Parts: sequence; C-alpha cells; structure tokens
Amino acid sequence: MSKSAPRVHRGTGSTDVAASTAVRVWDAVVRLAHWTLAATVLFDWVRDDGDRLHRTVGYVAVGAVVARLLWALLARRGYADLSHLKPSLGATRTYLRQGAPRHVGHDPLGLWMVWLLWALVLLLGLTGWVSRLDAFWGEDWPIELHQWLADALVACVVVHLLGVAGMSWHWRENLPASMLTGRKRADERRR
Repeated sequence: MSKSAPRVHRGTGSTDVAASTAVRVWDAVVRLAHWTLAATVLFDWVRDDGDRLHRTVGYVAVGAVVARLLWALLARRGYADLSHLKPSLGATRTYLRQGAPRHVGHDPLGLWMVWLLWALVLLLGLTGWVSRLDAFWGEDWPIELHQWLADALVACVVVHLLGVAGMSWHWRENLPASMLTGRKRADERRR
C-alpha cells in the first residue's frame, strides 16, 4: 500500500483520515445549517401538534435553509458555493453508469436530495404559515397539504439516511463524521 493511500480498517469500513490527505469540504456555516435543519426537522416531527413551539422551530428550519442558500450565493470558494450545488441529469446518469464513484463534495444523487429536502422545508414553512391566516380559517386544505409535505419530508429523510449509510459503506468513508469535522479524504480528481 502506498503512503498516500488511505488505510482502511478491516471490518469497520472506516477510513483513517489522518493517515491520508484530508481536505476541508464542509465549512462551519454548512455544518451548522445542516445540523440545525436536522435537529429542527426531528423536533417538529416528534412534536407535531402545531402549537407555538412547533411553529417557531419550523420557522428556524426555514431560516436554516434560507441562511444556507444565502451562504451558497456569498461563498466564493470550496464546496459551499452555488456552483457546487447544481444538479444535472447528465451527471446523474453518468454517475449511475459508472457505479457511483466517490465524490469529495456532494455526489449527483446527493445534490438532488439536497434541493428536494430544502424545497420541502420551505414549502412546510409556507403551508404552516398559510394555515394560520384568517383568510383560510375553516379550510382543511392548508393543513392537509402541510401534513402531506411533512410525510414526504420524513420519507426523504429516511432515503437520505439510507443513502448516506450506503455510500459510507460503498466508499469506505464515514460521511456523517465529515459533516461533523468538515473534512474528508482527498480525492485524486476534485469534483
């Protein structure tokens, strides 16, 4: 094994990042937005009674998405910027044909999931707000749409977690740890 190749611990599937060249991928803003969004979605999924606390936490989730989108516009380098968040059907087809090769940043399927999760959270914030307006007093559709979007978000979160687990195993890399530390194993081809 060459000195630049990462050591893979047999049986654990984890990579010793210290033994390989690690690169900073996720900056503090990206990680804070990610974990804030994860915590608020989990909280509102558990406490789904629509009370003031549920609504406040929901608006914090919307704020995390908006902050992350603003950061994507402001970031000028690294994987946080908008240029690294553009999903592509062609790139996705190539990625799948090639057997899901490792990406240092988001892979093409991950990009689609990022945008889907963000859209669902924004739509949940909108429908939650609309359901409280006097103009829709007595109307069931805002609450029904909000519930449908919440169920869709939970399903997407499950798919996201399965994807992270699957790619962690496939690439022999602890992806959740990279969202904590911000660092991942370097790749010979930057994407």
